[in-house]
Amino acid sequence: MKKICRKKLFLKLKNLRGLWFHIVGFACLFWFLIRVLPAPHRSQYPCQQIAIPIALAYIAFWAALFHGLGIWLRKAKFKTSAVLPSILVVLIMVGSISAMVFADINFGSEDDFEPWIPISKQPIGTPRGANAGRVVWIWNPNATKSDLIGYWWEEANNNQDVINSMFSEGIQKLAGVNSDNEAWDILFRYFNEYNKRGEFGYRPGEKIAIKVNLNNCWDYLNNPYSSKDNERDASPYLVKTLLYQLINVVGVNQEDITIFDASRAMADWFFYRVYYEKYPEIFLKPEFPNVNYLDTEGGAKGRQKVQPSSEKIYFADGTGLYRTLPTCVVDADYIINMPLLKRHPLNEGHGVTLSAKNLYGTFIEPVVKIHKYHESGHILGNPTPQTDLLAHEQIGKKTLIYIGDGLYPTLIDHKTLGKFQMYPFNNDWTNSLFFSQDPVAIDSVMYDFLHTEGTNPSEGSQNYLHQAADPKKNTYDPENNGIFLSESLGVHEHWDTSFDIFSKDRYSGPEANGIDFITCGEEYAHPASPQLVITNPKMNFLYLNGVEALPLPITVIIGEIEVKSNVIGTEGSVNKVEFYCDGNLEYLDQEAPYAWLWDKLSFSKHHITITAYMSDGTSLSNVFVAWKIL
Repeated sequence: MKKICRKKLFLKLKNLRGLWFHIVGFACLFWFLIRVLPAPHRSQYPCQQIAIPIALAYIAFWAALFHGLGIWLRKAKFKTSAVLPSILVVLIMVGSISAMVFADINFGSEDDFEPWIPISKQPIGTPRGANAGRVVWIWNPNATKSDLIGYWWEEANNNQDVINSMFSEGIQKLAGVNSDNEAWDILFRYFNEYNKRGEFGYRPGEKIAIKVNLNNCWDYLNNPYSSKDNERDASPYLVKTLLYQLINVVGVNQEDITIFDASRAMADWFFYRVYYEKYPEIFLKPEFPNVNYLDTEGGAKGRQKVQPSSEKIYFADGTGLYRTLPTCVVDADYIINMPLLKRHPLNEGHGVTLSAKNLYGTFIEPVVKIHKYHESGHILGNPTPQTDLLAHEQIGKKTLIYIGDGLYPTLIDHKTLGKFQMYPFNNDWTNSLFFSQDPVAIDSVMYDFLHTEGTNPSEGSQNYLHQAADPKKNTYDPENNGIFLSESLGVHEHWDTSFDIFSKDRYSGPEANGIDFITCGEEYAHPASPQLVITNPKMNFLYLNGVEALPLPITVIIGEIEVKSNVIGTEGSVNKVEFYCDGNLEYLDQEAPYAWLWDKLSFSKHHITITAYMSDGTSLSNVFVAWKIL
């Protein structure tokens, strides 16, 4: 009897399979809308990677249904009925998506923003460092994997040996010597002599605090320690390289080293890859178990909560705003600042997050109350919180070296990875490290990389560099002791792009009191391999009528879009560029910029091939895959 009942139930469920299709399809679409749109990084979650294709298939089903209805109506020869399918689909899509997407996305921010052209080679301020104003840029395209496997921070995407080699060369070039040991000694001696501590290098027992940038480890709706995403934070592999150097070359005890971010949680994906020799492994072996790991929560294995000290930083915003410094900062003899090559979303997304902004995680209280002051600092001539931080005796004045992590950059915000198109990157990650003892100089160089790529940081976003290089009188008193900052904190200058990017002549150089630009990696770029790059659309994004909306694990285009391409790294001329969709020639363009308006009605996945034919008889091609809806 039970078997008969189960059989009848099975048959009923089988007969309802059409209903289940709608239930599952709608559930996946609803799950995407409520989870991913408010927090795009969740598109990387495994559940979403399953739900998104099902949701797209469900949308495609209804789109195809209306498309078929439109064909029938067209056969009925009603002129207005020909556009009815498109109208119905648009109404469905707008009704289900617009309320959640359009309200939160400022589509015009990039288009309304008027880029500015910096004036090159007009240094202001006083260069600092053992080699005054020196900034070393190391580039090696082998540091990371161009086509990522999983998350960017996984071992498969990062070459530890190459990063180690880049770091060693960067330290040596910064000091101007040929050994790591001698280089570190020069850097420590300069710091101690400059700060009137004495004529000595590092002494055993002195403490070093390393400020990393974990700004995107804040998902408090879930567990910030166990959550995983593809957003840009500190590289565990670069931090491991620094620890190798400090412990094995300089001779610092692990117990005297602290890695911290006082404003964020230190996620498991970062911590375990620093703490263990190799992670994940069956048999885990600790490599740096005695290093101190501090964050804002102290809520996971091996991580302690930052503790407040009696020291404060007072900001020059005129409101009496101050913040409390943690003991790990106050007790440190030296600080090492490790900024990232990033944009910043404040001020309509036209800011930067570099060395000075990385110091926002050196105080206890939440950062959010600093934002209003930060935004006012984008007005040229206004005081800036970055200058307060760089000038404080416990923060900026304790910083031994700035190590810029440009292995992976961000282009559109502070979290989403984006490849650089400019030479020599040629549609790859930036694979770069930056080294300096001058905080203003290194931020100026990293700023110029972002600006030249076209990420459009505003003119006001470099106001803090002007303020730090030439501080306003009687303005900055971060210790609140009546002594105002009166000396330059470093040299600010913009580069001259008429010179090759590997040329020291991009900046004025030490002879003209400017930035001393030292480069490495030119051997990987000459001769540069010619490539055809696709500049629009970017891969793994959702586009709404040609406008970039949010990152996804796949490329989805709703409505029409202009497909754009460019040929780089070649001396030959381009005869023509052809655009193919699923093997069918759609458009031929003979003049740059090479573009095709993809406006054909579609409800499926397509392979787009772009081929450039050169004057020397050779050709270049590139391919991308995208779901096209409407």
